[in-house]
Amino acid sequence: MRPMLNIAIRAVRQGGNFIIQNYDTRKFIKEDQEKKKIFIKNIIYHTNKIISNIIYKSYPHHIILKNNKDILLNQHEKNTIWLINELDGKKNFIKYFPHFCISIAIIIKNITEISVIYDPIKNDLFTAVKGQGSQLNGYRTRCSNINTLDSTTVAIHLPRKMPNHRLSYVQIYQQLILCGISLRCTGSVLLDLAYVAAGKIDGFLDFNLKPTCIIAGALQARESGCLISNFQRTSENNHDCFGNIISSPKFIRLITEKIKNY
Repeated sequence: MRPMLNIAIRAVRQGGNFIIQNYDTRKFIKEDQEKKKIFIKNIIYHTNKIISNIIYKSYPHHIILKNNKDILLNQHEKNTIWLINELDGKKNFIKYFPHFCISIAIIIKNITEISVIYDPIKNDLFTAVKGQGSQLNGYRTRCSNINTLDSTTVAIHLPRKMPNHRLSYVQIYQQLILCGISLRCTGSVLLDLAYVAAGKIDGFLDFNLKPTCIIAGALQARESGCLISNFQRTSENNHDCFGNIISSPKFIRLITEKIKNY
């Protein structure tokens, strides 16, 4: 696994260098929505090209996919897949809010074996290898070990359009706040999950993310001691979860007890 991990690290760092080069350039008018879209598309295209070229030089027969599209991973279960997110936190990038990242997940025989998440602004490199733990800049990470909901922090993902039963979701958030939980919506789901793995955030909560959107972050979280629960059962396979709470086992039990009526 180590050679593939090294290639993934090299790829995200090179991609991150390109993104940083374009971070401070004013190549579009803030009020011009069309120019924003074109600018971001170009950033993503060139970042993907940089990353893909590095991967293909070492592994020309592997498959590279983008995780912002619907992916049927089972169609490639006999192949090695490199799942790339070139820029998680696009709105933050456009607004010059320095909180976004690049990620690569390596999936072998339909099992996520390696995850790399890179924050090019802070130069933070989060890595995880299945069965070998998770790390931040080379140091082992562990999720929070907490016994209470009070004075804790949970990252949440708020969709642009609230799904059905929106009132229930609002009631859940209200209940969590009343328990003393501080909610954070940062705009970068993968960095949220990396922070959960590093113990910087106590948990992560979402209701409608596509499972492929969190594959890289899910491995980081699990290797740091977290569980992934879809509110009814815990799951070892992040590909089939829809709506997740990701945290330490004890924290999941505490939150589930509070919101089970909703």
